[in-house]
Amino acid sequence: MLEKSIVKDGFIFVLILCSLLFFSAKFAMSGILKNFAYAYMLFAVILSLPYFFRYSKGYVFPIQIICVSILMSIFMSFINWDQDLGDSLSAVPYLIWFVFFYLMRIRYPIYKIENMILIFGCLYIIFFTFQFLHSGQVYFGYRDEFRVDRGVVRINFPGAGVFFLGYLIALIKSKKGEKYRLLYILFLITGVVVTILQVTRQSIALLILITLYHYTKKAQMPKRIVILSISSLSLLFVFNSDNSIAKGLLDKQKETQQTSVEKNIRVLAGEYFLSDFSPNLISQIFGNGVPNYNSSLGIKMERLKSNQGYYLSDVGIIGFYVMFGIMAVIGYLLIFIKSIVIKIPEKYCYLKYYVWYLLATCLTSDSIYSTNFLISNILSLYCLQRIFIIKRTIGYPILRFTKSF
Repeated sequence: MLEKSIVKDGFIFVLILCSLLFFSAKFAMSGILKNFAYAYMLFAVILSLPYFFRYSKGYVFPIQIICVSILMSIFMSFINWDQDLGDSLSAVPYLIWFVFFYLMRIRYPIYKIENMILIFGCLYIIFFTFQFLHSGQVYFGYRDEFRVDRGVVRINFPGAGVFFLGYLIALIKSKKGEKYRLLYILFLITGVVVTILQVTRQSIALLILITLYHYTKKAQMPKRIVILSISSLSLLFVFNSDNSIAKGLLDKQKETQQTSVEKNIRVLAGEYFLSDFSPNLISQIFGNGVPNYNSSLGIKMERLKSNQGYYLSDVGIIGFYVMFGIMAVIGYLLIFIKSIVIKIPEKYCYLKYYVWYLLATCLTSDSIYSTNFLISNILSLYCLQRIFIIKRTIGYPILRFTKSF
């Protein structure tokens, strides 16, 4: 039994690593390691297929919809864009949605997923720090994601999903009496610093809001007032200081406010992708597929980026719709609704926070489908489904006092 458990742990750990393409490390972006990562993910998908129809209720149906939509989009890219099946290997990282059903089959323990996510969250912080201190050389990601912006060398570091989920796990585990509490607090502090250094307004705002909400939602009114007052004063002090990052964020916010809705590049891109991109009604319904940049679909995407500045990643769930169609969007909407309706124990509320983070960012970022987020999205939904099943069969008391699930 112990040997089987170690094999499963190793399999899941390597799957996470491959799905992140080793945090998009330069040495893994081509050649043997990239081929290994794609082959490993494809193997995990094939391993999961026999269990696709074995489960129901909870989050299963929405995820089945998304899986089928991704498969359909591969044929749509072939039919409408002449993107052959070889080029459609670009869709392999998105097919790991199927791994949800493999996890259901082996009943992988939630506490092990928490531990793995925390490990990868720590690796994210370490690798980001290294890259930030050596910004003259690209070790992770792409050169166009490195630029001096908002008072700092801005690096959109790949693999943010495991970092944010790890931050939320640490947030829950930082309470009094928790083992390793100081380490969780250290993770939170470094996590805030890393988020600020990436100067993405949306991520900074959501991190602050979720953290404040968690610490105040059950606090008595005097404590709430103290926490919110200190937080507000601290923010006012920072944004009225000479800090270059704070000035950069304020300048960017002013620039955004001065740009009319009609001229906003995200709005223009969204309108184009909704109304003019898909070549026919079939692709409007079932999607256009994942672009491979050797195909006509990929070439058109590249032209839109260079000529109009239109990026799928800038239009959030619209980009998800363009690739995978209407049914996939409905699947995600059902997931968001279920995350609000289905109750879970307090010790697992980081899962709801994470899904709500996806909901809050789904219009302006690609967090709901990006390979930087996808594996953490799937793992969080698996945990929610596992809790849902345990609640129906055993009840919450077991969930409160054991880690075996």
